[in-house]
Order: sequence, then C-alpha cells, then structure tokens
Amino acid sequence: MTPGQQHESTQAAKLLDGVAVRGKPGPPRTRFGQVAGDKAYDSDPIRKDIRSRGSEPVIPHRKRPDGSYPPSAEGFDKRAYRRRNVIERLNSRLKEFRRIATRYDKLLDSFKAFILLGFIMIWLKDLFPYTP
Repeated sequence: MTPGQQHESTQAAKLLDGVAVRGKPGPPRTRFGQVAGDKAYDSDPIRKDIRSRGSEPVIPHRKRPDGSYPPSAEGFDKRAYRRRNVIERLNSRLKEFRRIATRYDKLLDSFKAFILLGFIMIWLKDLFPYTP
C-alpha cells in the first residue's frame, strides 16, 4: 500500500519480495516464468529487477515522444499480457464493496482485513450462486 500521492510502481521490488506461492510439498515458489504489469511499470530498473529474479517481464512499452516504440519492444508477449485480464476483473469485483473502493479504513491492517473478507465473499458467491 502506498499513500495517495505516491505511485505504486515504487513498491514493485518490495511486492516481488513478498510473493510466495504454496503448491507442491516443499518451500513456497518465489520465482515465476513471467511477471506481468501495465505500462505504469515500464521502467528499466523494474525490468532489470524482474530479470534478476529469474523471471521474464511482460510489460508493454510506452511510446516515445516521436510516436515510435523502443527496439526492445519487439519481443513483447501479447498473449501472456492478455491473461492479466483475469486479475483486473477480480480487482473490479472487489471494488463493488464500497468500503474497499473508497478506503474508509485509516489503518492498513484493517483495510487488508476487509480486502481479505471481500475476496472470501467473492469466492463464496462463486461457490454457492444464489438461485431463487
């Protein structure tokens, strides 16, 4: 979480440090094949950090002032980038909860708790759809 005046891309490295996905027995997975982000994360330091972690960045390049793209934009994986849509739609569903969308909570811990409750409510709605 960042203050309103600070962009979240400043916390990209911290976010990647905190990701650990459990699955198979053994230690949680902290390295991924690809890490996706939108154009706001288009910076060389972020791309370099993702590569140093053994992952491939899937971040579209911004246009230059002259309207062209940098030469490194050639290898952009559009198919992988489209899969970001699943996360964007989940975030959109989470914003249906007014308390989360407007961030009424002052404390970060209580805000995180309500985000978790929102995810649980979405999961329960999908698991047990209401049919009269």
